[in-house]
Amino acid sequence: MFQFFVPATKVQKDRQFMRDTDARVAKYSRRGLILNFIVFVLCLAFGDFFEREFTLSVILVVGLLLVTLLRNYYLFRFDTLYARAPARWRNQYFVASCLGAAWWSIILVSLTWTQGMHDETLVMWLYTVVFYSSVANVFAPYHRFLSIYLFIGMIPASITAFFLGEVHGYLYGFIMLIFYLMLIHQAKVTAASYWERLEATWFLQEHARGLEHDQKNSREAIELKDEFLVNLGQEFRSSLSDILGTLTLVDDAQLTERQRELLSMASKAAERQLDLVNNVVDFSRITTQSLTLEYVDFDLRRVLEKLVQDFALDAHQQGVELYYHFDPDLPSRVRGDLSRLGQILNTLVSHALKNATIDHVFIEAGFNTLLDRDDIGQLQIVISDSERKNTTIDDEFDEIDTQAENKNPGIGLSICKGLAACMDGSVNVLDDKQRGNRIFLNIKLQVLLHEEKRFGAEQKLRGKRGLLVDFPESVALALSEEISSWGMTTYTHSGYDLVLEKIEDLTREAPLDVILLYTHLNSLNGLGLSRDIIQVPQFAGIKQIIALSMLQSDTAVARAHLQNWPQVSFIEKPIMRRRLYDALLSRVLNLDVEDGEHVQVARELNALASQPKILLIESHRVDQMVISAMLKKMGYFVQLASSATEAVEILEKEKFNLVLMDFDAQLHASVAAVQKIRTAERANHVTRPLPIVAISGGNLDDSYVHYLDGMDDQLTKPIRYDELSACVTRWLQSSGSSL
Repeated sequence: MFQFFVPATKVQKDRQFMRDTDARVAKYSRRGLILNFIVFVLCLAFGDFFEREFTLSVILVVGLLLVTLLRNYYLFRFDTLYARAPARWRNQYFVASCLGAAWWSIILVSLTWTQGMHDETLVMWLYTVVFYSSVANVFAPYHRFLSIYLFIGMIPASITAFFLGEVHGYLYGFIMLIFYLMLIHQAKVTAASYWERLEATWFLQEHARGLEHDQKNSREAIELKDEFLVNLGQEFRSSLSDILGTLTLVDDAQLTERQRELLSMASKAAERQLDLVNNVVDFSRITTQSLTLEYVDFDLRRVLEKLVQDFALDAHQQGVELYYHFDPDLPSRVRGDLSRLGQILNTLVSHALKNATIDHVFIEAGFNTLLDRDDIGQLQIVISDSERKNTTIDDEFDEIDTQAENKNPGIGLSICKGLAACMDGSVNVLDDKQRGNRIFLNIKLQVLLHEEKRFGAEQKLRGKRGLLVDFPESVALALSEEISSWGMTTYTHSGYDLVLEKIEDLTREAPLDVILLYTHLNSLNGLGLSRDIIQVPQFAGIKQIIALSMLQSDTAVARAHLQNWPQVSFIEKPIMRRRLYDALLSRVLNLDVEDGEHVQVARELNALASQPKILLIESHRVDQMVISAMLKKMGYFVQLASSATEAVEILEKEKFNLVLMDFDAQLHASVAAVQKIRTAERANHVTRPLPIVAISGGNLDDSYVHYLDGMDDQLTKPIRYDELSACVTRWLQSSGSSL
């Protein structure tokens, strides 16, 4: 059988290099196939060739459809077919591609001969030039095949143009011929450069393997050093545990405030040292490969979804939106060290939230089975503070080798790297000024069960129609794919402008069953749009589901909106597929859903309605976590603000029972904020002013007392649980608020 490509060098005989090359060809070819068909159909629809040559048009369309389906068979089943026989897939796909080029050539010849160089013919010629110029770069590594492919697709049309006997025919035919020769030459240069680059990469890999072999002689000394560190760490751990145990036995009831502060500082210092020793011991075990992994069976998707849910509230409190997208083809059951995987994921997500440069963090997960076996695969996770644009998770991982990695990741990330290495994986932290911070996690897991029945496969929502409004691009894409798999037809609309016109257009075709509205961080515009939709009589009956964070859903405005409009319900962000599925069944089909582990949002809101709300203004993240944890333990709802200015904006929109304001970090801003709040209360003739408690790092002397004007009380850091509880209870009771 004729071979379009015969491997000659070591690189061309390397399975992995060739797979990467063929995967690139397959990926970019998918886009062009469908586009070719669409372009030709549009030319027929808007031209007169279809009316003049009806039979020929039908033959050309059917033929193009058949060759497109044939090529799609090889492209969309690439992983399966390629794994069986890479060379056979490559040759058969090249044959199918030549058939596609031949049929495209027949289309050009037919249009050129019947229409001349006018109307549809010029459009098709222009598109052909653009298409083949892009294809030439993709197929360049296979120069022999590309020469045949371009000849079949371009030369017959060029010859036909010459036979027209017109000036335009001679001109276009000559240009097409010159363009063909230029593409062939450019492809030859590109092919040489491509294979030379791969040869250099292969040489570097071989050189690295040689260096690794040379380093084996020094491993005994390294292992001895690591063993010493482990033993030393064990001794430190025992001593620090004794110190911490002794400190906890100290009765601080009779201590002075200064002594309590010193005791707290000593406890925290000892705890930090203990954490440091634990990390050193773990790292030493990792480097000596003495770390023992505990393999268990677990539900991979559930673990990842729980991770997102656990960090959702922390993310919102830090002013960060948490987006996610998990591959629908994730295996349902896998085997691995769940404890270590959870440790890695928690550290990486915490690091991403802490260092986020913008207001959202995107978590994406995929899974690739190995070529030689289908029971082992790689879990691939990308955590970034920027959304993916027109790239796949494989594209993201391809960038690891080309981007500079952060060389100072810190001990926490170093531990994650070591744990990942023990699990036959890796962690890479990239800092790109244009793409933002990105963390790549790659972990090998054993596949126990692929999801035989897709979630929602019963398609109870078949025939229903929904509209997604103002969802982030990545979230909208993932939700549309998921909801479509449940049988429901979805439409998307970006932004809040012209939404009513969009709804009107959709309802002309068929009734719209549900509208999903997304409310972004620090905004309740979705509630206003929901009200605008309801006020249109023909739209009032459409069910609405509004995506809000827990903090947003507990505002007075949100609770009032939910009570006033029974056709509206809330769903917590980030949206979990099980919760969304149950919400759609409940709202669209009026089914009673057994929620089980997922608590219904409406009941949560009713329970939260009775909780006093406290606004905590604190810029230091550690103090934020400590104080808010104390307040939540007391049973209060807490909303965070990082500055006094932000707090004023929040108070203009929402009502709170108490304000705790950090006094030291932003002294003048805090005083100005308090004055603005009191001025607004006097203007509105408020009978019960909002209690405001100042939090300072120590007792204020006389020179600072005047700054407390307008504040009701003062707390001194470090905040003690009993003092905070007494202060909050006192002021909530005086203002008429209670649990």
